[in-house]
This record gives sequence, C-alpha cells and structure tokens, in this order.
Amino acid sequence: MSHNHPSDSTVLGYSRTRLLRILVGFPAVGLGIGFLLPPLARWVDGSATGPLRRLFGALGGLEQPWQIALCAFAATLLGLLAAYVAVADATRLTVTGDALVIEPRDGKKAKRLARADVAAVYLDGRDLVVRDAAGRELSRGPRQASRHALSTALRTHGYPWQNSRPAPQDPSPAPVSASVA
Repeated sequence: MSHNHPSDSTVLGYSRTRLLRILVGFPAVGLGIGFLLPPLARWVDGSATGPLRRLFGALGGLEQPWQIALCAFAATLLGLLAAYVAVADATRLTVTGDALVIEPRDGKKAKRLARADVAAVYLDGRDLVVRDAAGRELSRGPRQASRHALSTALRTHGYPWQNSRPAPQDPSPAPVSASVA
C-alpha cells in the first residue's frame, strides 16, 4: 500500500508479506498434512464408520516412503490450488479523490465508481461494500488490504468510511393529502 497526497492515487492490495504467507504457507501446510495424513489415518481408522472407514483404511495403508511422498505431493498441489484461489479471488482497489477503481482478479471488467456516487464504504465480513445515497450496493467483493489500510486510504481521499455496516435507511413517509369535505 502506498499513501500519497490526496490528489494522487493509493493502490490497495495484498502486502508483500501477506502474499508471501499465502503463496508459501498454503503449500507448506499442504505438505505437512500430506506427510501426517497416513499416520493420522491409521490412528483414526479403528473408530471411523461408513464410507470414511474405507478412506481412512486406504490412507492408513500408505506405508512405503514413496507412497507417503506422493500423498505429500498431492496435498502440496492442493495447497497451491488453495493459494491461487485466495489470490485470484480478491480485488485490488485504486483510490483517488475522483473515483474508486475496483479491479477483480477473476477476469471481470474493472469497475469505476465516481466519488460523487459513493455514500458509504464499509466491510461486511471479508467483503468491501460500496453503497450510494439510496442505500444500493454499487460494489461488493472480497478485499486484500487490511481494515486499517482501507479506512486510512479512503478517509485520506475523502470517502465516507464506516466502521460498521450502516443502518438501513427508513423510507420517507408518504405525503398526507388533506381532503376537503
């Protein structure tokens, strides 16, 4: 993340540290699980029932070093796949004083939201939500940046950051017409 003068842009995405944790951590966890799976399956095999019993029996039967290495390799590939999904699913946000540009990583077209159209920006779970003055969602998607980085950048550029989901707006009461009798 870079903080610049409010007239410049701020690009929010995964920090290098977080990206490294995802790209190295997920496969490393997969590797560890792959090595531990056969002994754990042997330990659980006696108490498993139904279709899980067959699965644990098959995994517990892996005793040769090459079989355990193959299991670890498969689990590492699953970790790489999970890392790819985590990185590909998140959006990159460019904030300027004039507009928010939201760039999904899933190949969808970038969305440009004019500053004048934005009435509220907040987090709803892991999703970054942008609403207009009527309360309609202009954008919703997974975020990469931390809550602190988002709030700082958006406030710096003059956007209405909300620390929590804003309350729904009450519809305006219908005008009462007076009848003359």
